[in-house]
Amino acid sequence: MKNKIFISAALIVSSLALTGCSESFLDAEQKSDISADAYFATSSGFESLAAAPYYKLRAIYGGDPQVFCSGTDLYDKGRSNFSSVNLSTYKTLVSTDASVLSLYEACYDGIQQCNCVIKYAGSDESRQLRANEAKVLKAYYYYLLSQQFGGVPISDSYIESVALNFPKSSQTEVYEYIIKTLKEVEDANILPDTDNTGRVSKRFLNNLFAKVYLAYAWDTDVTATDAGLSEGQAASVTSKEKFQLAAQYADKAIAGVTPSMAFSDMWDVANESNSDVIFAVKYTSGISGQDDTKSGNQQQSQFSNYYNDDASDSNLPGMSKYTSSQYSPSDKLIYLFEPGDDRFDGTFMTTLYKKYKYFYRNLEAYKKSSWKDCTNDSVYGYYPAWYTDLSTLGEYNSQGDAYATTIVSSTSNPSVYVSASVNRRTGKITYKSGTRSYELSRTTTGTSLCVRKFDDYTTARNGTSGVSYHDIVLAHLTETYLLAAEAYYMAGNSDKALQYVNLVRARSNADAIPSWADYVRHYSDGEANTDAKKNYNDGTEGWLDLVPSKKGVSDLDPIDIILDERARELCGEYYRWMDLRRTKRLIDYNVKYNSGVEDASYFKGVDGNNKWFRPIPNDEINLNQSLTEDDQNPGY
Repeated sequence: MKNKIFISAALIVSSLALTGCSESFLDAEQKSDISADAYFATSSGFESLAAAPYYKLRAIYGGDPQVFCSGTDLYDKGRSNFSSVNLSTYKTLVSTDASVLSLYEACYDGIQQCNCVIKYAGSDESRQLRANEAKVLKAYYYYLLSQQFGGVPISDSYIESVALNFPKSSQTEVYEYIIKTLKEVEDANILPDTDNTGRVSKRFLNNLFAKVYLAYAWDTDVTATDAGLSEGQAASVTSKEKFQLAAQYADKAIAGVTPSMAFSDMWDVANESNSDVIFAVKYTSGISGQDDTKSGNQQQSQFSNYYNDDASDSNLPGMSKYTSSQYSPSDKLIYLFEPGDDRFDGTFMTTLYKKYKYFYRNLEAYKKSSWKDCTNDSVYGYYPAWYTDLSTLGEYNSQGDAYATTIVSSTSNPSVYVSASVNRRTGKITYKSGTRSYELSRTTTGTSLCVRKFDDYTTARNGTSGVSYHDIVLAHLTETYLLAAEAYYMAGNSDKALQYVNLVRARSNADAIPSWADYVRHYSDGEANTDAKKNYNDGTEGWLDLVPSKKGVSDLDPIDIILDERARELCGEYYRWMDLRRTKRLIDYNVKYNSGVEDASYFKGVDGNNKWFRPIPNDEINLNQSLTEDDQNPGY
């Protein structure tokens, strides 16, 4: 860590020329011509300093979410293979991986900034409020480290000179340090109950408490082999105390609020400071001196195939959505959505116009944009949910000229599509069923579902580099309900857990689950069953074929059901890898549902152990004199 963790006071001052945040507290002015002590003694200087720990979250969440989403059951390879083959397949993951090092450094950078705020806070009440915010953020950075790396070195104070010796603490010690830090804030009792400006509040404090106790309980109070747990296998719990605490803190964060806001409204960029959001990394465009093509984030561009519409109209620039073509929704994810559940249409763009953003033409925020006069309403693609009756294609294509030649791509089997053509003389629509390779269905422009949940439809296209100013939500109401459901179930209160799952489902009009045993998961093997094909009224051949998973899934454990609900509710949010690691299903789910993992041997490292954590970066071991190769995580 030595020269990695060393950040001088002068460097911190000079790094505070912050830009691009939706609230004024994150706007800061560079004051590098005066000493740190003098500058931070001023009110404006300290406020600038207090913004730094928030700003540093962007280094973790603003770019490619490889460490959070690669190597899971929900996202498949895209146009350029996997975003990270190492993180997606595990087999080649080693301690020199750049993404792992980037996360490690960013977390410690954030921790150093937090420690600096705490050092310069003094006893003034308003400055102590900022210090308590910094303590919560420091706990959050350590929470990320504990989930990704297990045990790590603990840095509890601001480092003003080169530091060479930081011994590794155990994961249990890291958890205890996090809890100690959060309890200090809880006891101080000076945070506001809620906050919608991007600052830490008691609700976020309680949400983080719940996350930490839940993970701590799984890591210390659940018995499993190094292979983890299999789908349908119940966990053996040795103590319920931490699970009970996780449930209690989740309830504090919920604060008696029932989920009621429509799913799409909660995620609308024009409504992002809504009451369901507990904590978010804030962004805004249009700040003086800010380059809006670089200061945003990439979240809207990550979870989709490539979407590029007709750019020939020079009067309507930026109408398309450029994506990285990574993290395409897996077959399993697509099949998890159920009939009647609003989250399918709220998560994906099922109707793709030739001018991508015309999808939002009826929204007030969109009407105020430079594209309000767009009249190109031709529909390029239609991506109905797997349960859609495709015998109604005739009605779909006949509803207007804009729909007449729409290409319909199957979400139940992405290798199959239907194209339509119109006889100019008679107006008759003729359908032609076609097939393409599975790989092409994932990589060709406009051939698979596009995630719109994070769309910032107010900004113009400019590649994938920092063009979205939609806040990145790190904690929200329904996410907290699902934390509580998991904690209650593991603590032995199965009925309460199911009640909370159903409250989340009710928000999106999904049918209630009467009992855990009544839950049905739909899943396709991705291959059409020729014996089951039939002809629809319009003459097209059917391909929708629901079959049991070839992996023999049956009698799911309630934790698997809660994970399914988290997949629907939290699609594209940065939880899944940590969810699978926490619940000890990382290996089993990847072997069954990750196309890049053939068998469990992909997880085996050179020492014969499984790779349950990320490797401690090689740079850290080489530079930190208190670490040796013996401190490396198992598997590496």
